[in-house]
Amino acid sequence: MVRSPLVRSPLVRSPVLRCRRALTAQAAVYTETGSPPDVVRVIERELPDTADSLGAGQVLVRMLAAPVNPSDLNQIEGTYPVRGRFASMTLRDGSEISGAVGGNEGVGEIVAVATRGVSGMQPGDWVIPRRAGEFGTWCTHTVASASGLHVVPRAWREGVRATDVACLKVNPSTAYRMLRDFAELRAGDYVIQNGANSGVGRAVIQLARHWGFRTINVVRDRPQLAALQQELRGLGADIVVTDRQLGDEGVKQQLRSLGAPIRLGFNCVGGRATLQMTKHISAGGTLVSYGGMSRQPVTMPTSLLLFRDICARGFWMNRWYAGCEGDPAREAAAAAMWQDILRLVREGAFSTQPLAEARWSATAPLADTQGLVARAAAWGPGAKHVFTFD
Repeated sequence: MVRSPLVRSPLVRSPVLRCRRALTAQAAVYTETGSPPDVVRVIERELPDTADSLGAGQVLVRMLAAPVNPSDLNQIEGTYPVRGRFASMTLRDGSEISGAVGGNEGVGEIVAVATRGVSGMQPGDWVIPRRAGEFGTWCTHTVASASGLHVVPRAWREGVRATDVACLKVNPSTAYRMLRDFAELRAGDYVIQNGANSGVGRAVIQLARHWGFRTINVVRDRPQLAALQQELRGLGADIVVTDRQLGDEGVKQQLRSLGAPIRLGFNCVGGRATLQMTKHISAGGTLVSYGGMSRQPVTMPTSLLLFRDICARGFWMNRWYAGCEGDPAREAAAAAMWQDILRLVREGAFSTQPLAEARWSATAPLADTQGLVARAAAWGPGAKHVFTFD
């Protein structure tokens, strides 16, 4: 990643860092896979807190914000392809456990840098994990390998919140790549998507509007449908319908008379609802699946393959990032993408999906933090949770 010139800032130590050779940090860990509310517990662990106590190539990071993504919960359940990184941890009472810290996405601030093996990083830098599973982000502090971190240049963070940076790598980046990599879209072309009110769906709407594309957005029927439709149109959605309405003759006629092709379809649901949506993709178009919330298979009738030449593809953001390793051109493309998204945030042209902020204090009693984490990990109805750390 290309880094902008950085100004060295003084290391400011909080009271918990003074007069001790180890830092007591809180973390949400699991020692076995299972239902997140059942297996995740908050612990206090000891971490090295000075440059000379860190191992070669390590940095001490104070977390600023970390979201709760469905993939994080799948990882804890043991159903996600990327496994949590289990390691030995020293607890505050001196005992040892082997566990993994939850969370894969987030942003932190470097507090201390090892005296050996680290270059291009300094206290005050904001950093994000280079890859999923690099380290758990649901913690107040962590010690990480510098080689597993990206520095967020200071110019990029101006005018944006830590939560915007924390939620950068998954949802908006997925939308960005799907709109860019699967079709040569022209101004006025249409994209159709289900799960349009999800984090990726909202990002697709906003990026498409910015680039001059139009969107057809499919959501599940619900009591507050009119309010949701108004909200998505406010983001730039052109058409918002329910999955049931896709079969209505009036909607079919509307989509047949758009005057521009539907070149792309984005699927995160699966099952019959996705088949109904795929039927509206124009000849030669592409269906891109990036999720499967219904856990039902994606089916493609032979007629769509033979007579409409619809192509079915899959996309996984983690696989795209894995392809960046050792490829300077792809690394530069990732950096340009993040810079572009944060620029749009700063300019008011892009907003992160609605977030329920869960404020995590490093000095709060463990029981209070345990309740905070349990509520966020339950993934109930409402906004997506994001931990913000005092």
